[in-house]
Amino acid sequence: MGITESLNARLGVNGFNYDYSYTLDDTDYDLTMDLQTISLLADWHPFDSGFRFSAGMMSNNNELTGRALPVGGSLNIGGTDYDVGLDALIGFNSTAPYLGIGWGNAVSADKGWGFNLDVGVLFQGSPDVSLTPFGADAGIVDADDLAAEEQRVESDLENFKYYPVVSLGVSYKF
Repeated sequence: MGITESLNARLGVNGFNYDYSYTLDDTDYDLTMDLQTISLLADWHPFDSGFRFSAGMMSNNNELTGRALPVGGSLNIGGTDYDVGLDALIGFNSTAPYLGIGWGNAVSADKGWGFNLDVGVLFQGSPDVSLTPFGADAGIVDADDLAAEEQRVESDLENFKYYPVVSLGVSYKF
């Protein structure tokens, strides 16, 4: 929607899912990345071209889930070995600011095909990790060990608080 000659507003929906499994050090890992955002952005076109600066907010439903299952062994949780598996849920702030630059103007007067490019960053905050042990010995996992392991994983994933965004789009205006 055009607000002024050089300022537009746009609403977007983005999604991507990816599953990955691997084995490392006698442990099977199953990981799922579920990325979902809804954005409300303002585009400022400072020049008489498609170049733009973008800023706005996103409803952020990005989430990572995983399962670690030792193959005939144990898992080290917070410095102690346990005969359990672990389920992980990693989430981020539910709303997050976005800044970017791009090319394209969906509300221009030009008819026909249009191409859009966005490159930016979603400031989704530090990850929040929740680990849940499962298996016959799940009840004996020490809460302090579990909390220490959650903090270790959060520290390892700290760089994910800045989520890079690259988006390509095609449009046709009649």
